[in-house]
Amino acid sequence: MNQAVQVLDGFTYVSAKEAIKVDIMYSGQMLACYINGLSKEKLTDMYKNKQFEIEDIIEQELEQDKLNSDGEIWLSARYVFAY
Repeated sequence: MNQAVQVLDGFTYVSAKEAIKVDIMYSGQMLACYINGLSKEKLTDMYKNKQFEIEDIIEQELEQDKLNSDGEIWLSARYVFAY
């Protein structure tokens, strides 16, 4: 694992965004990764089953500088399942 990237354990569901939010510490800066595309329950199950894959994807997205203008990473559940 890249020590500049720390994916904090757990997530929160943000109903306004219809997504789960995973907090990230990247080079001393707090960032967020949102994953959407399923119901709250299915996103919760996906996170439990794919946590380590999600962490790998987040690291890759950061290495490729794929942050949006708000400093967030957005992933679809479909993308996570295909990883």
